[in-house]
Parts: sequence; C-alpha cells; structure tokens
Amino acid sequence: MLQGAVENLLDRSTSIQLLDGSVVTLDQSSKDLILQNLHKMSTSALRCLGFAYKEGLSEFETYNGDEDHPAHHLLLEPRNYSSIESNLTFVGLAGLRDPPRKEVRQAIEDCKAAGIRVMVITGDNKNTAEAICHEIGVFGPYDDISSKSLTGREFMGHPDKKTHLRQSGGLLFSRAEPRHKQEIVRLLKEDGEVVAMTGDGVNDAPALKLADIGIAMGIAGTEVAKEASDMVLADDNFSTIVAAVGEGRSIYNNMKAFIRFDIFCKIIALLVDWSTIDTGRAVLVLF
Repeated sequence: MLQGAVENLLDRSTSIQLLDGSVVTLDQSSKDLILQNLHKMSTSALRCLGFAYKEGLSEFETYNGDEDHPAHHLLLEPRNYSSIESNLTFVGLAGLRDPPRKEVRQAIEDCKAAGIRVMVITGDNKNTAEAICHEIGVFGPYDDISSKSLTGREFMGHPDKKTHLRQSGGLLFSRAEPRHKQEIVRLLKEDGEVVAMTGDGVNDAPALKLADIGIAMGIAGTEVAKEASDMVLADDNFSTIVAAVGEGRSIYNNMKAFIRFDIFCKIIALLVDWSTIDTGRAVLVLF
C-alpha cells in the first residue's frame, strides 16, 4: 500500500479499484473525474492524500525492515523506485482538515507590521495551500496571487528566481521538495536577507541548517529537524516566534539606548575634565 500526492499516484497507476472490489483499467475520463474531486476538496482547504497498492511484489511479502532481507537491498537503490512504484492500482483519496490555530492570523499581521515577510513552503497541493494562505492572512481576500503562488518545480524553472523572491508581501511555494526549500533559503541569503526557517520533518532539515535561524517544532518535530536547528519551539506555536522576535528587538533597542546614554555621559565627563584643566578648579559631576 502506498500513500502520497494524488497527482503523483495517478501518474503511476494503470488501474483503479471500484466500490464493489473489482479492478478496471484507469482511463483518462476516470483520472479527470478524480482530479475534479481533488480540486473541489483542496479548494476547501482540505489536505488530500491518495492511496494505491501494487500486487506481485513477492520479495516484499516477508519484509519487516530486516537489513539482511533481499527487499532491503532493493530499497537502498533509488533507481529501483520507479519500477517498484509503477503499474499501481489506485484506491481513492481522503481529505483531511487540519485547521490553523486561531492566533496564527494575528501573528502574521504582527509580522507584516514589523516588516517581516512571511513565505509559506509546503508539500501540500497548490489549491489547498492557497486556501490556507487566504485563511491565515498571508494573502488578502482580493489579492491577485497568480505571480505569488508557485509549485516547487515552477519556481525551479523560473527565469529570474531572485526577482520573484523580492516581491512585496507573502509568497507561497507548494508541492515543495527538500531541494526546493534549500534553493529558496540560499537565494534569500545571497540577496542579503536574514532568513528564519521553521520545520518539523526530516525533509526540512537541510533548509533548517542552511537558514540563519533554524526553528524546529518541539512536539511534532523529528530529532533530525531538532538537531539541524538553532531553536526548538516547546509549544509548536508560530505566534511564539513572533513574540520572540519582539522580545529580541526590545532587548536590542534597550542596548542601543544604554550605549547612547553611556557615550553621552562619557562625553560630558570628558568635557568637564577639560574645563577643569583650563580653569584649574575641581568640579564634581553626579549622575
């Protein structure tokens, strides 16, 4: 049994299992009907997961993760994946609702007010990701997002990636793979941006390590993601990051104010010392 992006599973499937259990050839009209339902579900902010299976893999029937099993050696070679995950039988798709936390929208508004650009990089379907970005305020209800929402592959094929990343406002990258995330972070850093990257999975680890500030989820995050990060969020809450930025800026501003005051005091003391030398009269300065 396999699970993953519906579009990818359809591309690798040659048959489909019907409700009565019978298996028939997966023709183009069936694919179109499935994709129509996928579009309808994903535009309702549902995360859609496809399911398929393949029969005839006798070498995997007794495989339980043992490194000495012949099937294990097959899986170690990436070139075998295309043959293993081909000629599948498509079973169906499920839509999962994972509603964003209530405080996320306000946190994103706070980011905008503080001059922080929010970019969403996700493996979700493009329609699902766009619906969620509208819901949490990355995009406004009437924004034209045709130039701000790309899949990972579309971004990699973009003729001028840096110009795309310099657009004002939020950006969305859907169906993103680890290499896409790394490329986005790398280009932003090359352009002089300070990049904070959040993530929770193994596939986020390379980009987390490359970012100026890697932030892993403490509850849902994998150990690999935590090891690659500079910070770990104990509550997995995006608004905590915004609060931390505010606290950091407050400390920085206080330090600047103290340094200004200290320099001012030293200048006054120096002027008093000079005047004492000129007049020969001692002066006591109290702060």
